[in-house]
Amino acid sequence: MKHKILHLTNTDVISDSRILKEISVLSETGNYSIYGVGTTENYGRSKTVKKNNAKLRVLNTISDKLTLLPRSIRYVLVLLELTMRFSLVGLFIRPKIIHCHDTIVILAGVIIKLLTGAKLIYDAHELESNKNAQNWVLSKGTLFLERICWNKVDHFITVSPSIIDWYKQNLGDKPSTLILNSPTMSKDSIVKSDTARKENYFHEKYHIPPEKLVFLYIGILGEGRGIDLIVDVFKKSNLKSHLVFLGYGKLSRDLKLLSKKYMNIHVHDAVAHDKVVDIAKSADVGLCLIQNVSLSDYYCLPNKLFEYCFAGIPVLASNFPDILKIIKQYKLGISVDLDVDSVAEGINRFESNELDVSFSTADLSELSWEAQAQKITMLYKNILSN
Repeated sequence: MKHKILHLTNTDVISDSRILKEISVLSETGNYSIYGVGTTENYGRSKTVKKNNAKLRVLNTISDKLTLLPRSIRYVLVLLELTMRFSLVGLFIRPKIIHCHDTIVILAGVIIKLLTGAKLIYDAHELESNKNAQNWVLSKGTLFLERICWNKVDHFITVSPSIIDWYKQNLGDKPSTLILNSPTMSKDSIVKSDTARKENYFHEKYHIPPEKLVFLYIGILGEGRGIDLIVDVFKKSNLKSHLVFLGYGKLSRDLKLLSKKYMNIHVHDAVAHDKVVDIAKSADVGLCLIQNVSLSDYYCLPNKLFEYCFAGIPVLASNFPDILKIIKQYKLGISVDLDVDSVAEGINRFESNELDVSFSTADLSELSWEAQAQKITMLYKNILSN
């Protein structure tokens, strides 16, 4: 008989790439019946689909629509609504393991655990109580919720070593597993960087001279992500390189208008998650210039870092502890301070070809999603045996 697994999240479980990757790993073992419940505003009503051999359901929440209320009050109402509705789902399914992907659903996970005897995994996709655009009230409320639920968590998952250390120091020791935000890719896609960079997609699309380097930004085009700094650097007339933004967000329109004024700045529409690495191969350098706007950002190991790595292109990154450690260990590129002069100097070093970053993606097996998948499989095996 297959063990029932229930994934809970306050995101769209049908499209959340990290959750879908974890579900796919579990479904491939053939040992689990997998269910996922999330929320969305996109469908107009609740929706159930079958994806990655899992039954996934998204719910429209009433509380999220109360946009005239202060954000903190709305958060409490969403918490209460999700706790009630997700708990009922859990009692109906009666899972063996509850896998919570957000702090706001962890209370529901604890209730289901207490009423069914299930094991509880808390998968923090970032440092939940100290992240970008989070006000003081939500920060303290999130930390309070984590504190009262922490003792009921059987296993903790997160995305960087420093975040694991922070939770241990502030909430207490807990069996923990690091699951990196690595991209999924076929074995045929793992090639040496010198081969990967022979693609000329960006040069051809934007009529960039072949001798000019292409610096690529992947991710959300929003505030607090270093975009203003990057743009300021590429406005400098002495740079020979071109800049391509690949993603979506509130700043997309402004950046497209800016690209009409500056001939070395370009904006590419977002592409599907499984296409990012392939398209990134046609760039020369990846930009991972995260701003220190929260502890979560300072301790991060973002998706884009690994997407650049497995595209085979070197990285110009923020001088943050976990990012710096990865870059040094695998010789992936260079890190810089987040100011215009330091970033410009880093770009000049790439333009002058003074850096030896001819790494091979074949040497990055520990960072691959295959390696993360093995850890997830072992984690579930161990938690069920205890």
